[in-house]
Amino acid sequence: MKLSVIVPVLNEETFVPLYIESVSRFANEIIIVDGGSTDGTLKHIERLQNLCSIRLFRFQQIGMPYTEDWNESLVRNFLIDQAQGDWIMNLDIDELMDDRFKEVLPQLMSNNEVDIYQFPFVNFWGDPWTIRINSPGDERWSNDITRMWRANKGIRYRDEKHHCTLEAAEGQSIWSIPRGRSDVFIYHYHYALGRKIKFNDNRRRDVNLLENEGIPDWSYKHSEYEIATAPFQGQHPEVVRRYLKAIGFEPHSN
Repeated sequence: MKLSVIVPVLNEETFVPLYIESVSRFANEIIIVDGGSTDGTLKHIERLQNLCSIRLFRFQQIGMPYTEDWNESLVRNFLIDQAQGDWIMNLDIDELMDDRFKEVLPQLMSNNEVDIYQFPFVNFWGDPWTIRINSPGDERWSNDITRMWRANKGIRYRDEKHHCTLEAAEGQSIWSIPRGRSDVFIYHYHYALGRKIKFNDNRRRDVNLLENEGIPDWSYKHSEYEIATAPFQGQHPEVVRRYLKAIGFEPHSN
């Protein structure tokens, strides 16, 4: 069986090399839609196309990011339509699978009793050695997330402008599909590497940007709930470990 990994990108020059090197170890194809990148994103993709079958499309994103100006579901459903694999994985550009995934993937895809999989999601917060965890009123950080499904089940994205969600055929709940859980972690590095905060992406004001400086304050106390964190006790994927060593990013001392 074959796996198609789909991903939209826009100005992601930090993550693209890590992502492609990681995903090329287990995917049969990577399908990318670029929304109009102006940094080194496209050069990195072209440079790394020999690592895997990469199919690159251009879809100029218009309007203000993370607002109703966007049409994210249109882009993501286009990606689904291009997938040629038996299974589809919607792994975002700032998300990397644990290195064990390559070993367990064949078993996951060959399980005839499961059509969709969820994975434990690890959210880094501020740096690669701190993770954000659930707290009362803020329970979206230490949960499983749906990221892989059998291609012939009619799974699509709802017609939503941004942060769109999956649904089953004919608008049925995604939870109606036979589901399995893998214990392989997905690591989310959005708030730990690169720019960390993207334009207009301080949703719910979880990060206080220091006035006129654009510097995120990761210890910021939210007015509605506690921002809870914990030390990261695991091991980063090998591509991230090499990257952190190359840039001299050492772990915090205890």
